Amino acid sequence: MIRVLSTELKDQEIYIIGSIVSQWGFLEADIFDQTLQTFIDEKPEFPLPKQMNNLKFTEVLNLWLKRVAEIADKPKKLVLKNQYERIIFLNDYRQAIVHSRWQYNPSSPQEITAVRIRKKEIVRVKFTFEDLLNLSQQLGEIRYNINYPGGEEDRLAKMPAWGYMSRKFNEIMSGNDVSEG
Repeated sequence: MIRVLSTELKDQEIYIIGSIVSQWGFLEADIFDQTLQTFIDEKPEFPLPKQMNNLKFTEVLNLWLKRVAEIADKPKKLVLKNQYERIIFLNDYRQAIVHSRWQYNPSSPQEITAVRIRKKEIVRVKFTFEDLLNLSQQLGEIRYNINYPGGEEDRLAKMPAWGYMSRKFNEIMSGNDVSEG
């Protein structure tokens, strides 16, 4: 018999938390790649600044603000700077989700509380399933706006000539369920 402890999270909550972690990981990669490209464009043989060691996302994010968002043309600059503000605002929620232990209160089962220690302070952040779903959707929207600050026109201009097929669409079209191994 294998013994395990429950996380007290419902399957839907685990799924959405996984989505948030995935979206944030891609967000960090998008920010890093766009910032890195500015160094490559500037000088192909370059020593990267210490912030690009990618040890602290907010340092890369601040470089991205300076080297990508601030130099974009005006309409795109406004979109990118708005995304920067949204990322800064959502970062604490992401930290709570990723670096916490989860608790639930039987008298309020629709809520879960992320509990962690930050320096000498106990930090508690309450979430409902709807809160988690909203955060995941916001991250997807931020990623879209960072990659296509000019909207649909940007997306179409950046699309490969052959088009693009997402992993999910490829699975549907081919009939191969990747989860079946």
